[in-house]
Amino acid sequence: MDLTKFAYDAPYPEPKVEEPNRHYAEILLDDYAGYASEFTAIALYSYQHFISDVKHRDFADLIIGIAQVEMKHLDLLGTTIYLLGALPKYRGSYTTYGQYWNGYFVNYDKDLKDMIRIDIQSEKEAIKNYKRHIEMIDDRYIKKLLERIILDEEKHIKLLKDYLDRKF
Repeated sequence: MDLTKFAYDAPYPEPKVEEPNRHYAEILLDDYAGYASEFTAIALYSYQHFISDVKHRDFADLIIGIAQVEMKHLDLLGTTIYLLGALPKYRGSYTTYGQYWNGYFVNYDKDLKDMIRIDIQSEKEAIKNYKRHIEMIDDRYIKKLLERIILDEEKHIKLLKDYLDRKF
């Protein structure tokens, strides 16, 4: 699948850090596998792909393309967390009180319109979290990475809104 239509048209920065920093790693664990995280988005979009594939093939294709971009984000964040000196375990930090990822984080709605609205809200929440984390982290490499990821999330919102407008 050609992912260029699901991602912002710019290269990703190479995962780097100025120096190991466990506190920054803990912050990024929430983006990695916390409540509103890349891992949760991948699980949510995979679920939606499976249940939409028969009746709404166009949505299933859209959402699995977006999920694959989220997998790229997961990879970039996991590498960065490791470079910061922590293990990229599937757990959040502050949003989950350090608990491991849980399937309860996924919204299992089945109505197409509701799923799209949930997806848009999830992308907005991710952007809000990334912006907050950019303010909390004083590492130029991590800031650039998060800023680049935000561009993809903004594109996802546009794709989802365009789909919602076409269908409803």
